[in-house]
Amino acid sequence: MSTATYNCPCCGAPLAFSGESGKLECASCGNSYELDAIQAMSASESIDKLEFEHRAEAFDASEAAQMQAYVCKSCGAELMTEDTTTATECPYCGSPTILPERIAGGVKPEKVIPFKVTKEDAQKQFEEYFKGKRLLPNIFLKSRNRIAEMRKLYVPYWLFDCDAQADIVYDAEKRNTERRGDWEITRTKYYLVRRSGRMGFDSIPVDGSEKLDDKITESLEPYDLSAAVPFQPAVLAGAMADHADVDATSSEKRAVERVETSVSQAMRDTVNGYSSVSERSRSIHSDNGTATPVLMPVWLITTEKEGKIYTFAINGQTGKLTCDVPADTKKSLLWGGGVFAGVLAIIALVLALADAIGSGTILIAAIAALIVALVVVGVLKGQLKQAVYQSAAADYVRPGSFMLDVKMDHFLYERTERRKIEQPKQGEQPKKN
Repeated sequence: MSTATYNCPCCGAPLAFSGESGKLECASCGNSYELDAIQAMSASESIDKLEFEHRAEAFDASEAAQMQAYVCKSCGAELMTEDTTTATECPYCGSPTILPERIAGGVKPEKVIPFKVTKEDAQKQFEEYFKGKRLLPNIFLKSRNRIAEMRKLYVPYWLFDCDAQADIVYDAEKRNTERRGDWEITRTKYYLVRRSGRMGFDSIPVDGSEKLDDKITESLEPYDLSAAVPFQPAVLAGAMADHADVDATSSEKRAVERVETSVSQAMRDTVNGYSSVSERSRSIHSDNGTATPVLMPVWLITTEKEGKIYTFAINGQTGKLTCDVPADTKKSLLWGGGVFAGVLAIIALVLALADAIGSGTILIAAIAALIVALVVVGVLKGQLKQAVYQSAAADYVRPGSFMLDVKMDHFLYERTERRKIEQPKQGEQPKKN
């Protein structure tokens, strides 16, 4: 027979339940606690469990007869198109060694988003990209940037829907510091905060192609899924479509990461009014999870500079562009250093005119100048439209689905700290800040 024991969060002594107060009380320090608060503190963190039903319908005989498959012998890509389109090269590696085969097996996409961006529009976007970007490497400025390969490709995606539930416990503090005579007094109040709620997600996209980097496909989001049409072989006319070589089970992990981040952020945003907040434990799980296979339109463009291939991807529906072009390191340092020096000089001049220059004010000025420099360099890097991972799924939250079921803020105890303020010795001038 096991016995539950609880210790005081303040001093660590054993707690005893008082029938008179209905609370757990500490005989050592005199604090008392609500039973719900102590039980929430003792809750162990459970394993997040988000599950999805995978829809994986195969092609029927009539659809298979209208389609053909291509297999690239160089990179292993498995592609498909309708039977009147002739593939002459692999859209991933550009290899001409691409052989036709019969469609056999594979997951049939339920929907397709057709191309709206034309080849001419995509070419114009590529050409316009190289204008007005301060941190663009010089190799793109020395000569004309020619398109090495341009490919019209339908990329396989899995769309994940789910209803997520979360129960998260936080440690929170409120601090207040005041001066009384020669003493600085800091009072810290400690709280246990619990939030429990739910949130629905629709159509979180995760690409099912092993050949494409998730950073590129996630940077092309969002797509307008209301424009999707039921899959028919004829929709692929004039384009290639990649087989989903990453199954729903493998893609699920990425969807789960984004759901967990969004749910955690939504819960954290409801915890306000504290000096500091840290997560103690959390439990996230889901119901009604489904994964649906679809095809999304992407223009893939490559250009070669000094023996290196650079990839540009354009959302075939919206025209959004991303790429793997890096920021020029030397230019980044020059811009950052120049902005830092300029801002610091202006602040120093203002301080000098106000007769307020001191070691403390110069340090604050340097920190402010550094922040401005980092912001400016960050904005200039943003112009390069570099591919980045999307950390959350905020764009796919079902409208009106966020519901907070439990909102509990328990005060635990208070601590007071006193610090003697040192006074300048007689005849000594106070330090100038």
